[in-house]
Amino acid sequence: MSGLRWPVRLLLVAAALVAMLALGARGVAGPPDLVLVVVVGVALVSGSPAGALLGLVGGWLLDLAPPVADPLAISALGYAAAGWLAGQARRRAGHPWWWPVPVVTVSLLVARALPVLVDLASARPIAWAGLAWEVLATATLSLVLVALIVRLEAGLVTRRWA
Repeated sequence: MSGLRWPVRLLLVAAALVAMLALGARGVAGPPDLVLVVVVGVALVSGSPAGALLGLVGGWLLDLAPPVADPLAISALGYAAAGWLAGQARRRAGHPWWWPVPVVTVSLLVARALPVLVDLASARPIAWAGLAWEVLATATLSLVLVALIVRLEAGLVTRRWA
């Protein structure tokens, strides 16, 4: 873990978290999960261990970000599982332009499964429409953002900054 690869990844996760919090503060009902898009982008380039580790860090940051409603580490576990799963979808010869959409969609469903189960067990209402909008918005944004993350990672490697 030398070079600029991990500091750039952590900076991307932090920027994605700030953007999500800003959208939530503006009243967007189901803001796209930009942290998960960064985790999936890194996992598609570097594989399951890097995706799971970045997912764990991103989930911890989400757990600590306001408003804190879920028990601590619920998001961290979900994002780690989603990052590991996205890393399993990595293709050595590259992937087609549409590949991030199903990977992000499945990863988002995995990341949201545990919080939804906690809400169901505690008899809290679940905003199914907001969750569906979040899945749609995140999958749509992943078409552009995952490609940018992949190019950024490749640029770090070609410049030997990674």
